[in-house]
Amino acid sequence: MKLTSILLLLTVLGGCDGPMAFIPGGALKGSEMSAAGSNWQMAAGFESLELETTPEEPYSVRVYFTQRDGKIYLDPDPERTWYSHLAMDANVRIRFADTIYPVTAVVVDDPEELEGFDPSRVVFRLDPR
Repeated sequence: MKLTSILLLLTVLGGCDGPMAFIPGGALKGSEMSAAGSNWQMAAGFESLELETTPEEPYSVRVYFTQRDGKIYLDPDPERTWYSHLAMDANVRIRFADTIYPVTAVVVDDPEELEGFDPSRVVFRLDPR
């Protein structure tokens, strides 16, 4: 019985096109479009986004974000796998619903822009590519 349940779970997870709840996934699927010139209005109503890192071996997770002044910010725990991925390659993709946006995760160092974030964390702004 247990082996059947495990095989069923692996089959379901293998068919996913991204993260499932708190379980990381692979490549995100959906239509890709540029968010250049937008103020991220498509993010309204979302608490989290799906983030794909390491394009050579896609790794995706669902993460909470902050939207402020038409910009999207992430302030990850440094213990997260995807945090180390951002340090290696800042070019990532994010997904809201079925639409994927290529972005660059830029480390924020402007004190005004960092206001309100945990000072012990590195904050990334997601800039459209």
